[in-house]
Amino acid sequence: MYGTSNGFSGRARPGASSFIDVATEYSLSRKLVLAIDVTHHHAWDTRVTGSAPADQAAAGPVSVRFQSGTSDAVGLAPAVEYSWSGNAGVLLGTRIIVAGRNTAASVTPAVAVNLVY
Repeated sequence: MYGTSNGFSGRARPGASSFIDVATEYSLSRKLVLAIDVTHHHAWDTRVTGSAPADQAAAGPVSVRFQSGTSDAVGLAPAVEYSWSGNAGVLLGTRIIVAGRNTAASVTPAVAVNLVY
């Protein structure tokens, strides 16, 4: 984990993180709603320290110390919500993460069934 080799012995200290989500909805009718979320996630460094088994060239355990670097991700999550009654509905959408610092771009579909009793 955290980019270490087999036999690593040590500690990983994940940094703090923050997440901001701003959402809005627009009702086209009593049953049909357009929605979108705009998100930002920031994570500070993860610090890893410890030792790893020696390779053939080294005589003893090798000291390991590194930082992952911070990461940032900006995302959009557009969706359509349809409610066939006041107690039941479905949401169809997708989450799009734009490539950021130490973050890969991704697209993830989303389906949710909402039931309220």
